[in-house]
Amino acid sequence: MVSSLQAKVSRLEAASGGGGECPECGGPDDPDDHTTYELVWVDDAEEEWCETCGRQTGIVIRWPEDLP
Repeated sequence: MVSSLQAKVSRLEAASGGGGECPECGGPDDPDDHTTYELVWVDDAEEEWCETCGRQTGIVIRWPEDLP
């Protein structure tokens, strides 16, 4: 049943122009895709989201001593 459901979702995405990569961030449509990440040390950072697909493009990790 799972494979038939996935096939239906894939057909719906293809018919509506969905699926594939986001034209803005280039993010993969498949969340299980092996994506490369970059670690950057910044004092003041905020989480970022792609305005087109809603994919999170910036993740902020805070240490306990930095929490309010």
